[in-house]
Amino acid sequence: MNRRTVVLTFDDAVTSHLANVAPLLKEYGFGATFFICRFSEEWRAAHSSALMTAKQIAELSRMGFEIGNHTWSHPDLRKLDEDQIAGEIQKLNDFLANAGIPKPLSFAYPGGPYVENAAGILKRMGFHAARTTEQRTFNRSKEDPMRLPAIPIQGDDPSLFRNAVARATETDAVVLVFHGVPEYVHPWVHTDFERFKEYMAYLKENAFRVVSLQDALEG
Repeated sequence: MNRRTVVLTFDDAVTSHLANVAPLLKEYGFGATFFICRFSEEWRAAHSSALMTAKQIAELSRMGFEIGNHTWSHPDLRKLDEDQIAGEIQKLNDFLANAGIPKPLSFAYPGGPYVENAAGILKRMGFHAARTTEQRTFNRSKEDPMRLPAIPIQGDDPSLFRNAVARATETDAVVLVFHGVPEYVHPWVHTDFERFKEYMAYLKENAFRVVSLQDALEG
């Protein structure tokens, strides 16, 4: 890497990803990975207006963004056996395939913790990488691709973002995790859109390379 690299990832398929985030990223020429889940039937019934439809997710894919797997119902994988883990991953893969979206190569552990049982399953299912929320920089020549670190960004304190991206170097990238921009259902991971625009302008003005997870892995 001959420029400082920031990897943008977005979790949970919130409608603001398509309405707000994607157009701004396209304006700046930035890449990103959007990790998709569907939550439980009860959750979808209560909050369907906040969750992207299959058609909307396919639109993100057509815009050139990477679509990743975040399981079907967002469970704590540490509490599931291997068959249950594989079922969660495959059900989401099938949902994406039915929408005409390419088979995902990237995965994000629900809630963030690395799960060793899941890592082996992901390898067997053809995934290239899996993202945690272990808060450190990412060196692709040194990391276990099934345990990639990332730094969550939310709330109103811009120092979280500035301190995170300041850790990027020519050899060590920084992977950021956002949720809704804005977040309609989970306020503890909310990012205000005006604040997010400030973050993206900062990356552009300071000549960061801003890419998806797979692009970062490829060099």
